[in-house]
Amino acid sequence: MERHTPSSEQKHASDLTRMLETQRCPLNMLAALEACHTIKTTMRTSILLVSTLLVILWGSVLGRKLHLGTCTLTVHTHELKHHFQQIRHSMLTEDNHKGVRLLKGEMMKSLQATESCCFLRQVLRFYIEKVFSSYTSSQSLHRRTTSVLANSFLSITKDLRLCHAQMHCHCSEETNLKFDAIQTNYDKLEMGAASVKAIGELDSLLEWLESFHSN
Repeated sequence: MERHTPSSEQKHASDLTRMLETQRCPLNMLAALEACHTIKTTMRTSILLVSTLLVILWGSVLGRKLHLGTCTLTVHTHELKHHFQQIRHSMLTEDNHKGVRLLKGEMMKSLQATESCCFLRQVLRFYIEKVFSSYTSSQSLHRRTTSVLANSFLSITKDLRLCHAQMHCHCSEETNLKFDAIQTNYDKLEMGAASVKAIGELDSLLEWLESFHSN
C-alpha cells in the first residue's frame, strides 16, 4: 500500500496548531492565578469579619468589670438589662403604688465608692431572699425571667462574699441606715405588691451598677 506523505502545507498547519496550544497554557495559568488571588482576598476579608465578630461576642460572654471601691468583679449588666426589659412593662403596669419609691437613684449615687460594695451586697441578698422568693405570676415568661435574674444575683453575691472576706466591703452606719429604709418601705406594702414594686425598680439598680464599669 502506498504511504501518504504530508504535504508542506499540512506540516505548516500542524506546526501552527501545536504552537497555539503551547501558547494557550500560560494564558490558562494566568487566569488560574488571578482566580486564586481573588479567592485568597475574599477569604482574608471573611476571616477578618469573623474574627471581629468573635471578639465582640467574647467580650459579651466575659462581661465587664465593676470597680466598687477596692472590690472588683465582673457583671453581665447587658444580659441583666435584656432579661429585665422582657418584664419591665408588665411590672410597671401592675404596680399600684407608684407614689412609693424603694430604690432612689439620688440615694445610690450619694454612696461613697468604698461603701458601694456593702450596699450592693445587701440589696442583692434582699432581692434573692425576699423579693424573688415571694413573687408569683401565672405567666411563664415572668417566672422564668425572675428565676434567671435571681440566679444572676446569686452569682454576683458569691464574688461580693470574697470581697467581704478580704475586708474590701466596708459597711458604714450610714450605708446600713439607707438599706434599712428600703426594707422598711418594702415591708409596709402587701407582699405581692411589694415584690412587683421592687422588681419594677430594677432599672435604677442596673443603671447605678453601670456607673462602675471600667472604661
